[in-house]
Amino acid sequence: MNSPTYIDDYLTSKAFDGQSRLVYGTSGLGGVWGSVQESESIDAVLYALEHGVSVFDTAPSYGNAQEILGRALAQWKGSRPFVSTKVGRLRGEDAFDFKLDFSSEGMTKSLENSLTALGLDHVDLLFLHEPQLVPLENIDSTLDTLKRFKEEGLVKRIGVGGNPTVAFLPYITKDNFDVVSGFLKMDACNLSTFEGDIQLLKKEHIAYYAASALHFGLLGNRYEQCLKDGADGNWIIQADLDNAKAVKKIADEQNMPLSSLAQRYLFSIEEADRVVVGARNLGQITTTIEDWKQGKLPKVVFDQITNTILK
Repeated sequence: MNSPTYIDDYLTSKAFDGQSRLVYGTSGLGGVWGSVQESESIDAVLYALEHGVSVFDTAPSYGNAQEILGRALAQWKGSRPFVSTKVGRLRGEDAFDFKLDFSSEGMTKSLENSLTALGLDHVDLLFLHEPQLVPLENIDSTLDTLKRFKEEGLVKRIGVGGNPTVAFLPYITKDNFDVVSGFLKMDACNLSTFEGDIQLLKKEHIAYYAASALHFGLLGNRYEQCLKDGADGNWIIQADLDNAKAVKKIADEQNMPLSSLAQRYLFSIEEADRVVVGARNLGQITTTIEDWKQGKLPKVVFDQITNTILK
């Protein structure tokens, strides 16, 4: 497996014209992971904007997140941020309720609804959500629809929102996509994206969003619970748990919270063109912004974590 590269400038992304690498992922703001207060969610977005966050990611399946982001943007008097949303997966009852529509009509209506909710006339990036569930027999029509959105000026870039399956990989080309947003495959307990995915993307000049920086909470506030629950064979495997325990020791040695070490580790990886961080409330986004301002880890600590994972 190839190793991640220690970054020089952690703040800006060459793949996005020198814009910020930090992305506020809004999946926790809309209520799909548990109840939220809309006013608190709006306050979290406004706090982020006021403290330099200029990139946001949302989706129809994130509950009320698009509407909350739109209401916050309506109050914001500063520069318009970079906004991405998704099509293909629709709003469900919670994070585990999958409602899908990859038809041209369905994706068109979904995008129209998203633009209305966000109060925007276009989005900077549109992801095809849940690529592992896209019916490949209709992939040509799906891709044509996405490209039509781009031609019409409704979106500036097209991406894949999720980890592509092996069957989907032939469609990951620069002609089709500008960005891939992967999760659970590039963080402080798992570097499996370096087993081939990153090499493919770099060859195609496709940018990479590294999502789930805390590995669904294993590297954060669900550390003890995840160890207790054990591997689920799907999202969290035994190697993730073993690596998390080893990295927790490094965090303790550095007198640093595991979540801060994990986020700053991902900030330090050059192959992460952008890093998506989730925050459900004002307290969480405050901590994340503090970690961001602390910057990349010292190289010796970065190498220690990398070697621990790749051992």
